[in-house]
Amino acid sequence: MNVHLDAERKRILDAFLDTGRPPEPSELWPQLAQARWIVLDEQGRLRMAHPFSAVETDFVVATSGKIWFANCFWDALAVSAMVLQRLAQPTAILTHCGYSRQPLRVEIGPDGPPPGPELIHFAVPLRDWWNDIVFT
Repeated sequence: MNVHLDAERKRILDAFLDTGRPPEPSELWPQLAQARWIVLDEQGRLRMAHPFSAVETDFVVATSGKIWFANCFWDALAVSAMVLQRLAQPTAILTHCGYSRQPLRVEIGPDGPPPGPELIHFAVPLRDWWNDIVFT
């Protein structure tokens, strides 16, 4: 990575942390997408900047008065960790059970989520995630 790409990556992540939304587009985005740091949609708009999603998803990370969208539960844990580090606020991950569709709320504090019976299931093996990263 070069200095300009690193700075753009930081700008994107800072925008998501500060606002829950992506920043204005940059001419550097195609290079970041090529390096798999971000995912662009067919029109060249930002779709993902892992762990953040620029579109609404079923994985919402919330604090008092602010929300972020994550691409999956794994990413929601990463967003929670980033928010905790940046804002020193615990979060809640709001989603649903993939099997029963029952709503789930997982509180994330400084020590992570509390012990519980919930499991995370990855239907697609890690080695195959980039075959269709939006689906994965």
